[in-house]
Amino acid sequence: MNVLFVSPEVNPLVRTGGLGDVVGSLPLALKKLGVDVRVVCPLHRSCKGIDAKVLRNQFKVKIGSQSILGSIHETRLGPSDVPAYLIDLPQFFDRDGIYADQGGDYRDNPQRTFALCQAALEVEFVTGWRPHIIHAHDWMAAPVCAYVNAMKSPRGKEPKIRSVLTIHNLQHQGVFSYKDFVTSGLPDSHWGADGFEKDGALNLLKGGIQHADKITTVSPTYASEIRTMEYGCGLEKSLQYRGADLVGILNGIDLDSWDPQKDNSLPQPFSLNRPKAGKEACKLALLNELKMDPSLNSPLFGVVSRLCGQKGLDLLTEILPQLMAETHASFAIVGSGEAHEEQAIRELSASFPHRIGSFIGFDDGLARRIFAGSDFFIMPSRFEPCGLAQQYAMRYGSLPIARKTGGLADTIVPISKGEKSPTGFLFDHASGKELWSSIKQALEVFANNRKFFQMRKNALLKTCGWDHAAEQYLQTYQWALEMD
Repeated sequence: MNVLFVSPEVNPLVRTGGLGDVVGSLPLALKKLGVDVRVVCPLHRSCKGIDAKVLRNQFKVKIGSQSILGSIHETRLGPSDVPAYLIDLPQFFDRDGIYADQGGDYRDNPQRTFALCQAALEVEFVTGWRPHIIHAHDWMAAPVCAYVNAMKSPRGKEPKIRSVLTIHNLQHQGVFSYKDFVTSGLPDSHWGADGFEKDGALNLLKGGIQHADKITTVSPTYASEIRTMEYGCGLEKSLQYRGADLVGILNGIDLDSWDPQKDNSLPQPFSLNRPKAGKEACKLALLNELKMDPSLNSPLFGVVSRLCGQKGLDLLTEILPQLMAETHASFAIVGSGEAHEEQAIRELSASFPHRIGSFIGFDDGLARRIFAGSDFFIMPSRFEPCGLAQQYAMRYGSLPIARKTGGLADTIVPISKGEKSPTGFLFDHASGKELWSSIKQALEVFANNRKFFQMRKNALLKTCGWDHAAEQYLQTYQWALEMD
């Protein structure tokens, strides 16, 4: 089976977050199952300098009245043998950012999207390799599903290419105008309620939802949630309509990249089976790095997050003064985002410098040291399609405390009656009161060495790789190929 991934980002070539991580990892797992999988991504400015060869044949994309000549650079995903095709259209992609720059979102993002999707269909003619499945990822690749449906009948006996769309975060939809839709070159019949139109505007993700043969999202619980008004972000009716073709497949993580036994970012690596000495060394080093009280006897709670409404860190800053007054807990926080949330963390850190250590920004090494050095990891998201941080935390022996939503509900086994191997703590409602209750429960566990070390062991040994997800994607591709 030949599968072509289409994405605006892919790790390790270019990434801004979880989307790039998934698109960089899932193909490797599919390759192990015998799938001939390849990836299409724009040649962003940050990709320049990557070792790649320019393929001889060129192609054209048509955006409005413009015909633009482009080329394809071929490289590999890191040390793997998975081919990656970088779409060289400097007019659209030779920029500082992927989606935006300091001035905000690029105004021609819809045209950049249409160029990427048209170019993806040219890969077959430039390389001579024909996909059976085109797998689109999120709003900037979603229209490729419509372009596939608009293609002329396949040549000779070649079967129709099928499409699969993965929704990584429904909140990001790509909303523009009808005038932008006209520049796509898609038939007028693709506009309307059963196409790209939503409330009179162009909605790129909705168009993909309407046109994809199969739709997946990144956890089973999120697949159910997004069909409701609370989580559907205005697209719940489209997702209800396509419900029979919507599948929730839980993301995994790259176990080679996230391995506390081999992670050079840590002051002392540690084994999954005997973590105590290594965890203590990492905790002490982290406390010293953030200039906090170096106490191993006090519980350390970690946070690695974007600071925005979705992530719910305002629930934590709301109760931190009370936690400082009534507990002996400490907090190590790294993140960036909305200015008022950044300021709240700065002020709390300044008020309690020996118990709240913070870094505003992002530092991958520090993030890893927080996963390894913390006893608990806080993730109070208002919604979370899948979430990777809680899986990284468990992989590094930090017990997650999270809201019961999306992939958090699917990956964390809560400590409760009847659960034999709990790995963390879940609470139901996005409130400071419920977060406080879970933190209090965690403190009680920390005071019981036997229970705490058993939960840590459960978390460290929890299965979280890509193998099972790859098998489910392979089944989804097969279902798409079997459609009439």
